[in-house]
Amino acid sequence: MTFAIIMGVFSLNAAPASVVTDGLVSYWPFDNEHFINDTVKDVWGNNNGTLRGNPKVVPGHVGEALAFDGAGDFVNLTTLGDFGKKIGSFTFEAWIKTSNETDWMTLINTHGEECPYWGIELNGVKNKDGLHRGTRRIFFGNSFLNEKNRKKGCETLFVGSGSLNIYEGEWHHIVYIYEHLMEEEKGKEFTYIDTMPKGKGTISLADEWTSFPFTEPVHLGARNFRGKSDGYFEGMIDEVRFYDRPLTADEVIQNFESTEPYNVAPKGKLSTVWGALKAK
Repeated sequence: MTFAIIMGVFSLNAAPASVVTDGLVSYWPFDNEHFINDTVKDVWGNNNGTLRGNPKVVPGHVGEALAFDGAGDFVNLTTLGDFGKKIGSFTFEAWIKTSNETDWMTLINTHGEECPYWGIELNGVKNKDGLHRGTRRIFFGNSFLNEKNRKKGCETLFVGSGSLNIYEGEWHHIVYIYEHLMEEEKGKEFTYIDTMPKGKGTISLADEWTSFPFTEPVHLGARNFRGKSDGYFEGMIDEVRFYDRPLTADEVIQNFESTEPYNVAPKGKLSTVWGALKAK
């Protein structure tokens, strides 16, 4: 009996980490069973995506993933409902695998007529002044609009990494976190790559500067600029998630260590399997 109990405890401790579900808004694991024709199931929220071009389902970091050829492939994730309005504090994360270390490409992006702009670009960043290259770097951008005086336009906070060793064709965990600090009238951005902090930025925001709902669909694997796509991603993308709050450093590690395919129940319920075991 004692031996059985010890073995049970050992098995419990050895269980893979479950995905963090507190604040989870949408989750696309890209596993085979979550595709219906060109529809990509959001297994947690209500934001099913639509395949564009011809991305392929391939073995991924966890289960399956999507492979993008850099020439027209992307996923339309819709405008994510009112998530853009709530983007005052959020987390985006994904696993990526690429060997393209020179050509500008976009991991995820949405861009309205002026505001809002939000996205992650690799090997450079493209704005109204043109394309600014940054080989082997990642740029994270988040914009805000002046609600009281729209003539002031957009203010965008960009965080750029240094040169990164993530372009060697191996899987890497990318996490982008924005935290809005109302009392301090500022916003802070944090980035993690494979659980390691890789950059942060701060923007001063008085009360009149705010986030607005996305007016154009979010594109995964391409830049969406006023309804037109470019900057196509070349490589693989897996385990894409949005949260409506900043994840902690420990939660970033927990998701990094999660190696089980999708195992969470519909929103409002506890995680199944590993979540139930951990609760005991």
